[in-house]
Amino acid sequence: MKAKYPSDLVGVRFGNLVVKSKQPNDRPYKTSLWNCECDCGNSRVVQRSALVCGIQVSCGCYNKRRVIETHTTHGLHKHSAYGTWKAMIDRCYNPNSKDFKDYGGRGIQVCDEWRDLAGFVAAMGPKVKGQSIDRLDENGDYEPGNCRWTDALGQGEHKRNNAIVLRSGAQRHVASVWREAGIKESTFYNRLNAGMTPDQAASLPVRKRNATAVIDGEERTIVEWAKIAGVDSATMRNRVKSGIVGKALLAPPRTKKISA
Repeated sequence: MKAKYPSDLVGVRFGNLVVKSKQPNDRPYKTSLWNCECDCGNSRVVQRSALVCGIQVSCGCYNKRRVIETHTTHGLHKHSAYGTWKAMIDRCYNPNSKDFKDYGGRGIQVCDEWRDLAGFVAAMGPKVKGQSIDRLDENGDYEPGNCRWTDALGQGEHKRNNAIVLRSGAQRHVASVWREAGIKESTFYNRLNAGMTPDQAASLPVRKRNATAVIDGEERTIVEWAKIAGVDSATMRNRVKSGIVGKALLAPPRTKKISA
């Protein structure tokens, strides 16, 4: 759980830092700045989020010591997850990061355990080439139980603008439904547009050889629907490609006007 701190941080200790006074802030981002004194005798101005989240615990002397330990002891700076960890910390706590507004600016934080690289590596394990970190709850923090290594497709399933559908009684990201069903995205959406439920659209078998269309819940090949409508298959295919769905596909063929 995140510790609660008073609005006035004067006198509060954060690691090797003791807050002495508040610093006027004329920067464009909304955060308070505090004058701190380090146990080593140096002073430093630190933003509130870096203090309360444990990112800044000294004037820099502690970080320098940790860097030396990292390079000489366990070598985690060479770990496959190091770049991801560094970028995660940056977008959550560095207002100068181009991604800060979508993460730290929205209140997304990194749990205490993961603000230490060793804790992050211990929980997440190695990162495989092509993977990135993904939060299952887009509005949740970076913490155990809410993060996984995934590829680009997995990331797409958890974008905030990704559609949600009801599948087998549970809410699912639409991309995960059609991938799991082993059908094309276009086929799945065509079925939904034709009036099928997500369960029906994902469960109906796909005809491998001939393109199909769904009308009133019934799926037939383009050739079959063309015969029923009394048009040639090319006309039916053009209707499907143009976005026509449902019974409109069965419109009778246009009759040519005979000029006098």
